[in-house]
Amino acid sequence: MDTVFSGVGGQGVIVLSDIFCEAAILEGFDVAKAEIHGMAQRGGSIVAYARIADKVESPLIETGKADVLVGFEILEAARALSMLRRGGDVIVNMKYIQPCISGLNVKPKKIDELMQILREKGKVHEVYGAGIAEKLGNLLVVNTILLGALSALPEVPVKAESFKQAIAGRLKEKYLNVNLKAFQAGRDSVQSSTAENAM
Repeated sequence: MDTVFSGVGGQGVIVLSDIFCEAAILEGFDVAKAEIHGMAQRGGSIVAYARIADKVESPLIETGKADVLVGFEILEAARALSMLRRGGDVIVNMKYIQPCISGLNVKPKKIDELMQILREKGKVHEVYGAGIAEKLGNLLVVNTILLGALSALPEVPVKAESFKQAIAGRLKEKYLNVNLKAFQAGRDSVQSSTAENAM
């Protein structure tokens, strides 16, 4: 399974992809990972590739071959869309970060157009990360919410318990409880939308 994580610096893209890989390793999968940082420390784009299988030869994913794209915000999901195979899954956090270009004003219509572009390529799962995080009382758990959403996809061959174990092994104990709640909330958001679409 090939997964692309796309966001901007400071959103926890690398941490999320690391935990994803650690969970896969716990289940005995071969794992390879690569990252493109660019200007991430200044709020620029950041992309991480994660490949899990019985045997992985290379960490890089060919354009148009990824099974899943995890977008930490709408524009970055659209930027990385060329990596996704047609019909693949898109987990997208329903947040839009205004590009740092003087005078550029993106209206809601443009956001709708970006979402339509995503829907034309793959199966889109909308995750309202900020709203879920606010209910949990910690706005820093959006990446864990997205991990939960990713874990709920039927094609992900890693069990929820392995993800929880990887989260526990990575985070300090005082942050563990809220992150486990965030993980479950992310799972629930995708599982409920998938059930609704099946009806």
